[in-house]
Amino acid sequence: MTRGLVLCLTSLLLTACGGTGTLYVTARFSSDGSTPSSRARVTVREAASYGGLVTDAQVSVTGSKMPKTGLPFAMMSNDYQASGFGWDESLRLEVVRGNDRVEATVQSPGFTVITAPTQDGTVVKANGLLVTWRDAGNAPANIVRLRLEQADVDVTLADDKFQHRIGADPLVVTDRESVYLERSNEIAPEGGAPGSVISATTTHAIQFKVE
Repeated sequence: MTRGLVLCLTSLLLTACGGTGTLYVTARFSSDGSTPSSRARVTVREAASYGGLVTDAQVSVTGSKMPKTGLPFAMMSNDYQASGFGWDESLRLEVVRGNDRVEATVQSPGFTVITAPTQDGTVVKANGLLVTWRDAGNAPANIVRLRLEQADVDVTLADDKFQHRIGADPLVVTDRESVYLERSNEIAPEGGAPGSVISATTTHAIQFKVE
């Protein structure tokens, strides 16, 4: 086995073998756990984020269980799209335009479930709020974003410790507070132009009361 092949096979979150470095690609995969919610959005430009929009590439995604699926270009949003597919443990993106190519695989977070607070439960403002969650595959994500709708809370966590405590001060007494959780794995494909990024995100949201 050659050294180049070994490097292509050795990765925890990314497999990116080949690629010409001439396409700027941003790809976002997301799901809340249901097939109808699963979405893929891919933008392709020439060389850089300010480069010309590429509308004639062949863009496809393959999952660990999903067959290779082409993403058509959507004129209204200027990107390549797919939706309603089953979420997979890994998602492989391929972008080809003539001799230009980007190939990369991102490891997907498992479905995210908020375990506290509980749906329609009640939290006492003076006690603060401990938000806890779990991953369907028991694996941490690279990036966690946690937001409260009424309170002034919007934090991004570099470490996924499956919990985050919020003090009493930012909480707002209300009959309808919502907590939104996004957990993402994000990579920079070696075969893409600088700044290219591919991410896979699972989300969950619940509502509760603060008194």
